[in-house]
This record gives sequence, C-alpha cells and structure tokens, in this order.
Amino acid sequence: MWCDAGQPIVERFVISPSSPPDPAEIRTWVQSAQANESEGQRQIYEHFAGKMLLAIRRYIPGEQEALDVLQDGFIKVFRNIGGYTFRGSFEGWMRRIMVNMAIDALRSARQLQFVGESEEMLDVLAGREEEENEPEWAGLDQHDILEAMEQLTPVYRAVFNLYAIEGYGHRDIAIELGISEGTSKSNYAKARRNLRELLRQKLKEK
Repeated sequence: MWCDAGQPIVERFVISPSSPPDPAEIRTWVQSAQANESEGQRQIYEHFAGKMLLAIRRYIPGEQEALDVLQDGFIKVFRNIGGYTFRGSFEGWMRRIMVNMAIDALRSARQLQFVGESEEMLDVLAGREEEENEPEWAGLDQHDILEAMEQLTPVYRAVFNLYAIEGYGHRDIAIELGISEGTSKSNYAKARRNLRELLRQKLKEK
C-alpha cells in the first residue's frame, strides 16, 4: 500500500486531505485505476483510506484487525474496479465493499452469533424505541460516539451500523447477515438502547 510504515497510524490513515476531491478528479483516478495504473490507485488510497478505516472501525474496534481489513478491502476494490460503471457514488461503491469485508471478518472470527426474539418481545422493544426517539449524542464528539459504539457486542454493532449509518432496511440486513427480519429488528432495538445508556454515561462524565 501507498504509505510510510514508520508514520503514525493517525497520520497515515485518519487525517483527510484539506479539501475533498471533485467528481472530475475522482473519475480520472478511477479510470486510471481501471487501466491498472498505480497513480490512480495511489490517489484513491490516499484520499479515501481514512474514511474507509473509520467505516471499518465501527464494526471492528481492534486497530490492527481493522487495518488488515482495510488492506484486504483495497485489494478487492482494485481487483474489481473494472466493474464500477460510474453510476452512483464511487465512495459509496467502495464503502460497501469495505463494510462487507468487515462483516466477513467478524463472521470468520465467529463473532456474529444472533439470538432471535418472540413476537411479544419484539412488540415491547418497538414500543420502547418509539418512546425514546430523542438522540443522546448532542454535545458529544465523534471520538466519544465511536468509543461508546466499540463497547457494544459485535452483533449489536453490526446491525446498528448497517441500519442507522449505512441506511440498510431490516430486510436487507436479514439477507446480508443470514438472519430473520425480526432478529434484525430486535438486535437493533437492543443495540440502540445499550448505546443510549453508554452515551448518557459519557454525558455525565463531561
């Protein structure tokens, strides 16, 4: 990959360029990478590695494990970039690959063990969800929220991220993770409830 191994992790991966690239630049880089040119690959990596790492860290808190997924993810991106047709966001296309890689890593480590709920329990959880519809993270920065999310179980983290951040519906999550829609809904409700408590505690510590 295109980075100095001796450079600090934060500088290598998280600090973004001063201004985002415009669509014309991204198109040029993608076309270059599709032609298997290293310059296009380097530009894509340097401009998007930080964002992709943050996306992966929402699923995999461990730094080294996340970096391993990041590297494997970019290998897959460049191996499949010829299939990108410039319809829709390139960043979104790449992010989906990274998220799928993160989920595959959790699945390989047997960290995605789901437990379903009865219909009665789903009704209770749905009722609580409607009662508690105000976000608790006002006043907290991204680091605080990410730190709280890292305390969720891998199962809750995966479902919460897919639904609340990636915008998947519960039917899509069920297909992605091989579970029922009811299991997705119950795990999301529990994840949100647990995250809410963690964020409340952080607010008290401020």
